[in-house]
Order: sequence, then structure tokens, then C-alpha cells
Amino acid sequence: MTKLLTIGQLAKQVGLRTSALRYYEEQGLLTPAERSDSGYRLYDPKAEITLSFIQRAQRLGFSLADIRVLLKNWQDGLLEQETILQITQQRYFELERQMTQSLVLQHELGLFLQDLRENQENKTQIGEPLDTFLKRVCNNPLSQPNADTLDWLLSHSGCTLNSPEGRRLLEPLRGQHMHVWQQEDQYHILVVSQDEAVGKTLEQIAALEAECQVHAHHHSAPQFANDDEGFLLVVQGENAFIYVRLFLMLEAG
Repeated sequence: MTKLLTIGQLAKQVGLRTSALRYYEEQGLLTPAERSDSGYRLYDPKAEITLSFIQRAQRLGFSLADIRVLLKNWQDGLLEQETILQITQQRYFELERQMTQSLVLQHELGLFLQDLRENQENKTQIGEPLDTFLKRVCNNPLSQPNADTLDWLLSHSGCTLNSPEGRRLLEPLRGQHMHVWQQEDQYHILVVSQDEAVGKTLEQIAALEAECQVHAHHHSAPQFANDDEGFLLVVQGENAFIYVRLFLMLEAG
């Protein structure tokens, strides 16, 4: 016969406070196997696996509501259901959005450091440790997602840039110098160029995306403009971060 664990014993095994186990019970994530004659909670040893699942899902940033669904389907052996896939994909997209905000700041910081370095070189020799750091940051100011991940993001975005026509349009932008910044829910992508071919490409991209009807509720049509600084594309909406990741990857070549 399986020996049941008290709440204290289970909490000690998984490295949690007993209050955390009581909270999980209140949220419908953990259920005692039975109660003792004195009314104390008793748990099946398999509850340790359940708690490990909950902790891992929390580390990945899933909400308690999502964990409740994941846990139930996991316990029922139904993790391949479409609902589970959608929950997981949505969480992945949310992480991509958060990462994009950091990458935009990192990208602009790299450019700022490059300006500082160039100004400093005109005055005095930079010390070796700082010089090495600046070269590393300015030559490769951000880590890009691999091509497979970007393809997956594009395919799930309703973005017409994922079409053969869209991908052909992107080629003239490869290696172009860009500035990217965020204002409220908009991303501004400035391609620093006066090349008419580059401007025409960005204008075509904006027009192509404006015609997209498949997932129109996911994003607004990009706005295109040009001035003395270069060509500007302004994007906003749920999937705007994908444009940013794409354009930063293009800049890296």
C-alpha cells in the first residue's frame, strides 16, 4: 500500500512552503488524496510530479488559469490537443514580444556606443578593455533569432512578407543601416538611406501589408514616410514585433 505524505513532508520534498501547497489547492491545481482522521491533508507521492509540472509551467510564465488547463490535459493524457498547442504558442509569442523590446533598446544602445567610440577616437586612444567591449557590442549589437524561428513566426503572423513576393521584396534591405525605437504601441523602423530602390521597397512592403485581409485584426497597416534622415516604416499591433525582428535580422545581413 502506498504511504501517503503529510503536507509538511510533501512540501519538504519539493522545496516549497506548506502555504504554497495550500494556495495551489485553493486554485484547483493540487488535490489531497484523502484526509486523516484528524482532518490533516494527505497526498499521494505522485503529487510531487504534479508540483514539478506546476513549478516548471510557472517558470515559463504561464498564468495559473493556463496551468490549470495544461495540468488537467496532462493528467488526462491529452497534451496533444489543439487547445494546449494554442496556449503554448501564445506564451511563446508573448516572450518574443518581450524580447523584441529588449532587442530594440540593445540595438540603439549599440549604435550609441559606436558614436561614443568614434568621438572618443578623435580625441584620445581608448583603453584596451573598453575598446574590446565596444567593438564586440557595436559590431554585433544583438543576437538574432535563427532563420527557422523567424520563418515560424512569419508563418503564424498572417504577414504577407512570408509569401515568395514578400521575401523577394526584402532582399534590397539586407545590410542596410537602421534605427528602431518604440513609442507606446508603435515601432518605428528608420532605414538610413536615400537610395530610391530602398524607399520603393519599403513603400511596396507597406502597400502589400495594407492589402492583407487574412489576419487584419492582428495588426494595422504599416505607415510609410521619408525625409532627410531616410525612409520610415511605422508598425503597430499584436504582431508588430515580428517586423522588428525581421528588419534587425536583415540589417545584420
